[in-house]
Amino acid sequence: MGLQQMYYTSCERGLTGYAGYQFNAVSDGVSTETLREVEALVAYEPPQSLIYSDDPADLERCPVNLCFVPGGPEETPVAACVRYVGRDPSQRFGNYFAHALSHLDLTGAGGTSLPIELWGSPEWASRPVADSRLPELPGPPRPGPLSPAGVDRFLRGHPFGDRLPRLVSAVLSALAEDRTVLVIDTSSEAVAHWFAAVCYLLPPPVARTLSFATYLSRPERSRLRLVGTVPEIPVGLGPDIQDAFHVFDLVSGRLPELPEHPLAGLLGRVGVPTAQTFWSWTNDYVSGREHDPQDWYAPAVAAAVSGGTSLDDEEVASLVGWLDTCDHLPPDVLAAVVRDLYRQRQLSADQLTVLSRIARATHDTELVEQIQGELLETEMRRHMADDPTAAEPVPIRDPVLRRQATARFGDLLRDCDDQQGVRLLLWASAACLEPEHDTLVRKSAEITRALLSRTVTARVDERLRARLTRVAADWPEFREGMVLALSDQLHQQPHHFPELLRGLPGELLRENDLEHHPALREHHLIARAEREPTRTAESLARVLMMREPCVLDGELLRKLWPSGRWTHEEALEVVPLLPASVQVDGSAATWLEAVFARDIRDNDELVLCLELCTLMASPARLAWLPRDTRRCVENALQIAELLARPRASALLQVAETKWPALWQPVAALLRRRLPRALLECPGTPLEISRVLLAMGDRTALSYLELVYRAAATPTLESLRNILAVVTVQRSVSTSQKELLDRALETVERQWSPSDLDRLAAEVRPLDAGLAERMTRRAEQKHTPWYKPKRARKRDPKTGAPDSAKPQSPPPGTEG
Repeated sequence: MGLQQMYYTSCERGLTGYAGYQFNAVSDGVSTETLREVEALVAYEPPQSLIYSDDPADLERCPVNLCFVPGGPEETPVAACVRYVGRDPSQRFGNYFAHALSHLDLTGAGGTSLPIELWGSPEWASRPVADSRLPELPGPPRPGPLSPAGVDRFLRGHPFGDRLPRLVSAVLSALAEDRTVLVIDTSSEAVAHWFAAVCYLLPPPVARTLSFATYLSRPERSRLRLVGTVPEIPVGLGPDIQDAFHVFDLVSGRLPELPEHPLAGLLGRVGVPTAQTFWSWTNDYVSGREHDPQDWYAPAVAAAVSGGTSLDDEEVASLVGWLDTCDHLPPDVLAAVVRDLYRQRQLSADQLTVLSRIARATHDTELVEQIQGELLETEMRRHMADDPTAAEPVPIRDPVLRRQATARFGDLLRDCDDQQGVRLLLWASAACLEPEHDTLVRKSAEITRALLSRTVTARVDERLRARLTRVAADWPEFREGMVLALSDQLHQQPHHFPELLRGLPGELLRENDLEHHPALREHHLIARAEREPTRTAESLARVLMMREPCVLDGELLRKLWPSGRWTHEEALEVVPLLPASVQVDGSAATWLEAVFARDIRDNDELVLCLELCTLMASPARLAWLPRDTRRCVENALQIAELLARPRASALLQVAETKWPALWQPVAALLRRRLPRALLECPGTPLEISRVLLAMGDRTALSYLELVYRAAATPTLESLRNILAVVTVQRSVSTSQKELLDRALETVERQWSPSDLDRLAAEVRPLDAGLAERMTRRAEQKHTPWYKPKRARKRDPKTGAPDSAKPQSPPPGTEG
């Protein structure tokens, strides 16, 4: 069956049988509905400037309306070409001639051409015929002069040719939202070129369903998807309909602000000349279920990537999502798209994961390995960049994947900076990689050099410190590289090396890492002592064990103890750890000498000092000390032994000896232990008194204070020491005499009459007055009215009691 033809114009002879606008001739079988549709479609009014002209040149300039309606499911597509012909047979202006065609396959089986290509077709007639019956066209109408190449030239020469993607976006929006796109240009021919550009870019099935009209005198009344007009035609888009139109004035450049449709952006890059070829590629990816323009987007992106067209991020995301869900592509086609996409673009980890899954499903083992390798590299790079969204690494068990990961790790490690290298090493450790030994050592040395250069001006921050500590714990090669870098630095900057090492986190190296580097090991131990003062003595001992010969010198001690001296406690910690073979030079011996010259402030320090003396008492250790200090130690131990088991003669000898002033252990023993030893000494009062007189004033006061406290209880010890003090009472100082008086007051107040009588008997040969006083007090304590007497107040000026008289009996009780 051919194409049905219809002529419509103002004529004298036609289907109506009278003159006027009517169908002049039609093919057999044209339905009434088709005739009615054509009659409404081809209405035409020329621009006012040309309506009253029948000059052939003017008529040639009149806009031509090529219009097309695709028809619905039960309708037949219609195309028509409408021209202005000037006068009708009655010589009235305004006549036009329309030639319409109708057929289910209007442009031919297989869709080899588009409806817009009927512009300028030689099939279009422009004059009425005498016979009212028109033959059918035996085949599709021949296309006109429009072609992709010609349209491309038109766009290149048009001032707004680069706005084509925006126009395509508007058309796609109109198809989805039931809108109309109005194009205004200088001529209907220009409009036809714009329409052709749009149709060439659109998917051919979509382009064949696009209704259009290249010229309308009242475009605001049209509901076609794409309509055109010329500037002379006033466009009356009232408020009630303006939202239904997108107006492109391609004369003035006034275009609507519309978001670019993703498909339009892609097609703009494809270009009009290659669009037909591009859509032929797309046939490999469509499912046949594409109805809306959006359905064509993902297949178009697939065709684009296969053809080498570069994609943007949105297009890649759309394609990856589509590939992950499409179920109609053969495995080889699907695998080819995945490969093309993978080769062309840097993809995100999530996208690579999808492609890897598809490649695995299509049995593309090589691509799976490539993608998995890149995924690993992506994760490595994210960890290198300290990306907080990076996934926690997991052990890589697959042998092939491990080889890939190890190779990429090595490449990245060689080129990264020190902080990136630390983060990358942490990743590799968690992934259980086994990289090449020399590569790790070299990079670790580089990292260490960078750290050393940074610590000159700033400390390592805590986060990096924690990471370095983990890396050092996980990778022996890292510590090996550190040792190499530190050895170089020690050789190059020996004077600044301690400062450099001080800024490096000490926990990165272990002592056994430096086993074959004694100089480094010594520096490491000294730096460790600074960070961990509680291990200073241990560090000293380990340094000495490495030295040959084993010499302890003052310079080493100053490095370990910058204060320049030891406390008794520090010396007690150091001495037992010193090797037996150690040689102590003169500068180190002064440290030990200074310890024994330290002031001893309390009993605890005295105990520590005596412990140190005991430690130093062995011949080997005594040899470390200067001669005078050695004598100090020996004498201190002897005196301590005498004071522990006191004898009056020995105490007298100790008290009478003039000891050197700097012998602090001896001075402390005399000051702190001699008074107690004398109190507990079993000597006679006379012997004790001799020792008391030989004591220094401070020591004697300490002894008398003990006597005062002991006086509260009548014991042989207290009796003996009171008698000793009474013996020398006329030879003591005022402050000492005061303590004696206080002790006697305590005796009077607290001893029983019998004890007082015994004391009085012992005292009488020494002091008859004191003995008499003790006797009277004993007698008073026998009377029934006696009350224990409180300690007497003392004169604020002299400190002596305000009355030395014995307590008087109450009135009326005297004898």
